[in-house]
Amino acid sequence: MATDTPEEQSGTGSPGSAEPLDALGGTVLPNHERWEYCVIHVNEDTSQQPSATAASEKLGGSMSPDFIEQQFPDQYRRKPSPHPAEQLGRFLNKMGGKGWMLTNITSLGPLQMYIFRRRKLG
Repeated sequence: MATDTPEEQSGTGSPGSAEPLDALGGTVLPNHERWEYCVIHVNEDTSQQPSATAASEKLGGSMSPDFIEQQFPDQYRRKPSPHPAEQLGRFLNKMGGKGWMLTNITSLGPLQMYIFRRRKLG
């Protein structure tokens, strides 16, 4: 019959060690050696902005694209947006400013998962 040693029963680690174990049986590290992780998913939006030309064609040309853009500016007026690389750069700089370091990018189905880590605070 196998029995646990006193060290195994008390959760202090290997015989003769005083290192505490976490719930998974791993050694609890000092604060300066701990990491925390942040996973952010990014949806790739392949949809396009509504087209006034397409709307005009659906209406059989009864309204011109210019008229549709003027009457429904929130839906059809083109809004300039930064290039995706610029947007990603801004996002990464914001995360870096908070101490997060990008460690991996992986895909999970249609999602891109950005995995960051930083030293555990406190």
